[in-house]
Amino acid sequence: MKTKFNQVFEQLLPFCILGIAIALIIGLFIMLSYVLIWGILIGGMIWLGYVIKSFLFPSQLEEKNEGRIIDQNKDES
Repeated sequence: MKTKFNQVFEQLLPFCILGIAIALIIGLFIMLSYVLIWGILIGGMIWLGYVIKSFLFPSQLEEKNEGRIIDQNKDES
């Protein structure tokens, strides 16, 4: 009886380890997909906010670029 139990246990153990490994891989894949989905949603909302801000309040940098450049060499006096 004891040898029969040991034989069954030895055959069952690799299948249990394989099942745990498969469940772990599937669980990690599900967690990674949730992280990717939330990252895309949050990044999209931040981008949309930036686009709306840029549309409503245009940057003043484009107007400040006007002017002329005077190139001088102070070494030649």
